[in-house]
Amino acid sequence: MLPIQRKSALLQYLSLQSSVTTKELSEKFAVSKMTIHRDLLELEQQGLVKRSHGGAVSVNVLLEEPALQEKIERNQDIKERLARYAAEQFIGEGDVIILEGGTTAAKMVPYLVKPDLTVVTNGLDVLTQLKTAANRLTVLCSGGILREASGTFVGPVAESFFTQFHAKTVFLSALSFSEEIGFTDPNLMDTQVKKSMIQSGAKIVMMLDSSKYGTRSFATVARLDEISVLVTDDGIPEQIREACDKAGVELHIV
Repeated sequence: MLPIQRKSALLQYLSLQSSVTTKELSEKFAVSKMTIHRDLLELEQQGLVKRSHGGAVSVNVLLEEPALQEKIERNQDIKERLARYAAEQFIGEGDVIILEGGTTAAKMVPYLVKPDLTVVTNGLDVLTQLKTAANRLTVLCSGGILREASGTFVGPVAESFFTQFHAKTVFLSALSFSEEIGFTDPNLMDTQVKKSMIQSGAKIVMMLDSSKYGTRSFATVARLDEISVLVTDDGIPEQIREACDKAGVELHIV
């Protein structure tokens, strides 16, 4: 088992047990106590566990990825509002943009009406919707390994694909956000592609509905100070507004 797989399994186990000992984890995963100690230290630094004397206790971490249909149906009206606003405010004629393949970014497609756009994506749904617009837009898709759970292309092919481009704006979303560790998702492969997208964009626009604040998932997409703009709804907690101001992030409440 690779270290990243072990840490993911460790988090899953801890979420079921609430608290565990180093000895218990060492025996379960057939590794030394020192290895478990290092794993717990790394996970604590990411805000995913809290170490205790001789072990660790669980914190509020979302490890299970919702089914794709559930994500599509969740908070549809808010996602639509955020997506439309982002498309209208941050896209201009002739722009090169990157749309990640999540359900919020996919709702931007009907609003991509500016002339001569180039749209780069890793989303199967985004690509399918853009098929009828290919006569007026330039559309590029990453390819790679198709994840059924997210409808996105991931893996080394997708990651390296985005490094070839220099986009004006990258449009992203995430499953969770906390001030301590930033924007997070439950799947490492998806987050690695999103990190590659971020490296390719001059402006990073994060679209996030307020139900996602105060929660944490397994893998970090970006810290707050790594994005340019946060588009959200009026349910955002006051401390997040203050954190955006401190990080120099433009906050747009729709």
